Amino acid sequence: MISNIRNLIASDLDQIEPILMAAYSEPNSFKSELRRYLILQPDGWLVAESDNALVGMVGAVDYGAFAYIGMMAVDPAFQRQGIGKRLIGHLLDWLDGRGCHLMLLDATEMGAKLYTKLGFIEDEPTLVFEQLDYPKSLCSYKCVSQLCAAELSGLTIFDAQIFGAERQAVFATFLAEIPKRAFLARNVAGQITGYLFAQASTLGPWAASTPEVAEALLATALNLSFSDKLQVFVPGFNKAATSLLMRYGFSKKRVQHHLRRGDSASPGQRFMLYGLASLSIG
Repeated sequence: MISNIRNLIASDLDQIEPILMAAYSEPNSFKSELRRYLILQPDGWLVAESDNALVGMVGAVDYGAFAYIGMMAVDPAFQRQGIGKRLIGHLLDWLDGRGCHLMLLDATEMGAKLYTKLGFIEDEPTLVFEQLDYPKSLCSYKCVSQLCAAELSGLTIFDAQIFGAERQAVFATFLAEIPKRAFLARNVAGQITGYLFAQASTLGPWAASTPEVAEALLATALNLSFSDKLQVFVPGFNKAATSLLMRYGFSKKRVQHHLRRGDSASPGQRFMLYGLASLSIG
């Protein structure tokens, strides 16, 4: 039985990480990702306790225009006891209390069954692509350069029209973590036309005004080294992304259910989003 639901804190990370690794069948560490999320939304991540031991978590980042929900996990030994439902219920109450009128998330087949019972409806899917064996690009494009901190304001304005909300804090966090793996594209007039953050094993956040700009950013990023199988989380609305990634040796690994609760349509221009930052924060 759950004795308490409370906010996740930094000292919980050692205990919650094995639960996430088991729930997602993921051998890699979640700690840096969780630290990033605590910076972005310190009050938005919840854990469930049973006899002073953590047994599950979930959380969200509230972007103002909408919130993105993720990191739902329950210890396998405590599943099918309603813990996930109680966690998401607490989180939805918290978001409702903040006046959040739209909530988005990406779910597995099993998770989608829970969320639809709570008022979420299906939107376009999110496609997970993976590149197992990738060559170096060896291409360079004059329109692409490394992103610097002074450009964050302009990048945020460009991205808000695409993502549907302001997320400068997300970009600032990534730029601090991976300063030499963040790229910006501009046209001949100097206007921003795209960007890409190349994480250790994920390409994203990534957006571009045209497929040609997206390709220039991708080719630039593929000159880097990556720590694991390279993956991209692509909104199903972006048909050009599927074509581009397949030409560069990516294949579709799985499909996630993209769900929303609240307003009648997802904001922004998701057909220009080529890669999400993660399945937890969009």
